[in-house]
Amino acid sequence: MTDLAPVLPRFRHRGFLLRRPLVLAAIALLSLLTMLAWLRFMGRPWVCECGTIAIWDGDPHSPGASQQFADWYSFLHVALGMGLYAALSRLRPHWPLSWTLLLAIGSSAIWEMVENTSFVVAMFDGAAGAPSYSGDSVLNAFGDTVFVTLGFVFARAVPRWVSLLALAAIEASIAFAIQDGFILGTLRVFGVSV
Repeated sequence: MTDLAPVLPRFRHRGFLLRRPLVLAAIALLSLLTMLAWLRFMGRPWVCECGTIAIWDGDPHSPGASQQFADWYSFLHVALGMGLYAALSRLRPHWPLSWTLLLAIGSSAIWEMVENTSFVVAMFDGAAGAPSYSGDSVLNAFGDTVFVTLGFVFARAVPRWVSLLALAAIEASIAFAIQDGFILGTLRVFGVSV
């Protein structure tokens, strides 16, 4: 009989598999594929049905709004990534960065699935003074998850005060440019006309 004692402690260590880069990448990919499958199951288009595929659409009232890879709302997803980094680094300070990043990617994928349900689409679209919203394309949802990841990485790389300034700048820029954002959008959802 062989002696397994030198091998077994490795497998007993909590989080053994989550320390493998390929396993982490596979879980992140599975999160994205699950999001993609869910969005397609819900009838979301792959790309803008307007006939154009673009990296950026800056008009929240155009047919390409929330359909192209990036738009003004992409900056809100950067802010979400920054917030996820701040929350996870406080809640799980001893977790490896790879685990918290994986959780941020998974959280973004879950949000994209929830955001595109008929209930949430109707809530955003029906808010007084809000731009028309019919849900995201798969391309836009993927882009939003990329922007959450960028926000997470940015918040990790800079001091907290820089993150706070960036959050304020993002909110102010979106409020000024398209009269929307976290604060204005939340007020609209609760029935305040702004």
